[in-house]
Amino acid sequence: MLYYLGISLETYGGDNGMRLASRSRFGGPIDLAQPAIFYYVVLAILVGLLVLGRRLVASRFGMVIRAAKANEPRARAIGFSTVRYKLTAFVIAGGTAGLAGALLANQTEYLTPDFMHWTRSGEIMFMVILGGMGSLFGPVIGAVALLLLEDVLSALTAHWQIILGPILILVVLFAKRGLFGLLSGARID
Repeated sequence: MLYYLGISLETYGGDNGMRLASRSRFGGPIDLAQPAIFYYVVLAILVGLLVLGRRLVASRFGMVIRAAKANEPRARAIGFSTVRYKLTAFVIAGGTAGLAGALLANQTEYLTPDFMHWTRSGEIMFMVILGGMGSLFGPVIGAVALLLLEDVLSALTAHWQIILGPILILVVLFAKRGLFGLLSGARID
């Protein structure tokens, strides 16, 4: 529904989108207008979020979230307010997604309702499934693999989706833990 709201707002460019005047500014030596600095800022944010995610998973909070996923009535019976923990996890995920959206808008220097279309969500789900659900590093591996596959296959043929589809199906059928499970050979974190 947000997509249709976005294309109906002519103030913000409607279906055509809106060009940003400039990238965000932090002041000091961090000038996001330079591509190399922007790249390293995004890389630092990714590494920071992976480290934070790793610490969250290993903490009491992560243990309660995993327990609620495995058996929510049992986690409630032990005395944990699973609703509060799940809401906190949802807020953390939403904040992270908002940060990713802000970085994407800064990278493209353009806002378009296409960023809210359901196909964008499907593309992100492909990345997560391809890389490995239930792991921190799986979605990163899945994103790199999917973008590389798209680039390589689109250079070979105009009908690259016909090749990409069966590859994704084969990964789902034969690599239940995604590419991360194949590469690590260990249990998923």
